[in-house]
Amino acid sequence: MIALTLYYLALIGGLATMLVGGLGWIAWGTYFIGMPLGAVALRRGQRAGRPAQDLALSGPILARAGLGAAAAALIVLGLFALLLGAGWAQADSPRVSARTLLVSVLAPQLLVALWEELAFRGAIQRIAAHRYGAARGLAAASTLFGAFHLPNILYQDVPPRLIPLTVLTLTLMGLVFGWAYQRSGGLALPVALHFGWNSACFAIEESAAYRLTGPAALTGTTAWFPESGLLGAAALAVLAGVVWRLTERESLASVTPSEEVHG
Repeated sequence: MIALTLYYLALIGGLATMLVGGLGWIAWGTYFIGMPLGAVALRRGQRAGRPAQDLALSGPILARAGLGAAAAALIVLGLFALLLGAGWAQADSPRVSARTLLVSVLAPQLLVALWEELAFRGAIQRIAAHRYGAARGLAAASTLFGAFHLPNILYQDVPPRLIPLTVLTLTLMGLVFGWAYQRSGGLALPVALHFGWNSACFAIEESAAYRLTGPAALTGTTAWFPESGLLGAAALAVLAGVVWRLTERESLASVTPSEEVHG
């Protein structure tokens, strides 16, 4: 597991350079180049199979992924609508072009979802599950996923009192995506869930200058909506129900600890 540990430390260390003026290019390179290439090398080096095994696509897989992405986006949008209705959020009239959504939201978030799922589910969780069992692998990858976002949380000035809740909620997000990976047997569904969730969050941010005015512990902060509040955690619990529904006919052991991994 030395290689896996070094890979993760390189990821979070490289990302943390965004907190140092003039070193943002290191964070950018770590995220968009080092993370995917390292994940591929890690899987091959640990004899955990090629990532292509997790990226197999078919009509049913694509249909389920599409439903997952739509459900994740609707949950986020529904939560925001609930906050507006409760008077806990204020927003200007949405004004955004289709081109802006495509270039500034959908395309970047597809890459973010693919890269992070390849790293945390396709590499870290898969290898940890082979070594320690599916449940421990899921728990380990989810915890590391939550902690991985800490530099970005600090960079975006999330209020200190909300940082622990934000990390815990992101860990819950990792559990939901990792569970989807276990149950579906591939990366298509977790990538779709991640993409749908993030796209809705950033579409709201891009289209409406909104402010959260409700209890911070519930709504979170505008700087990191909705994962910085308890309602965001509740929304992820709803998403877990969607995962169960979409995968109820699938095997729960798509990544088995009996397959040997060396390193």
